[in-house]
Amino acid sequence: MFKQLFIASAFLMLGACVSTQAIAPKTRIIDAPPLNLAATAELGETVVEKGRIRTFDGLILSNQLQWGDGFLMKKFTVSPGRLRARQQDAKFIYFYSDDMTSYDALLGTHPYVGGGLCRSVDGTGPIRGFIAAGVCNMNWNAVPDVAETQIQDIDMPGFRQELIYNGRIGDSLKFLYREFSGDLMRPPFSQEVQYDLKDSTTIGFRGVRIEIIEATNTQLRYRVLSSFPDPQL
Repeated sequence: MFKQLFIASAFLMLGACVSTQAIAPKTRIIDAPPLNLAATAELGETVVEKGRIRTFDGLILSNQLQWGDGFLMKKFTVSPGRLRARQQDAKFIYFYSDDMTSYDALLGTHPYVGGGLCRSVDGTGPIRGFIAAGVCNMNWNAVPDVAETQIQDIDMPGFRQELIYNGRIGDSLKFLYREFSGDLMRPPFSQEVQYDLKDSTTIGFRGVRIEIIEATNTQLRYRVLSSFPDPQL
């Protein structure tokens, strides 16, 4: 009897998994500020920024969740952290945990990589748990304390360039150029640059052209005439 129930459950899970599909990342282009409009930046703030970021919908879980007792049923534990939406079906979105474990009295505690939190596609109803995508039916020992977030794609990290105002000394303006891959700065591509306003009130760097309207050691008023080249998709 138990063997028949197990086989039936396995087929149900397999069928559910087949009906799910992978969630593709969203691509967002950063391009600020708008061209040919007066803008203001404080000392240390970004003057020009451009980039491409690929993100997934995600949840930030603030409390630990458990299901099962570890004796009659396996005990699953999801620790606080960020869970990325990886799959969905017609009804539910499945947010996978990178810090989930399973425990039973015979085998002890082991990492579990196939489960997490799930919720309806339209965002209504309770947030439940799953141990196989396609079956969103686990009720945790506590109400999940979650907040929505965006999680960057680590397999294809985004690229971002920025030029930062570093102040004025006499007639010289200083800037800091930085590049980012995903959330990480690329130190070899950071560079300090300096311009003399006696030469021109229009400065340029890597395709960027900026008209300086007013500059002090604490604030810059400017107009971007052209930005960095568009990032490759």
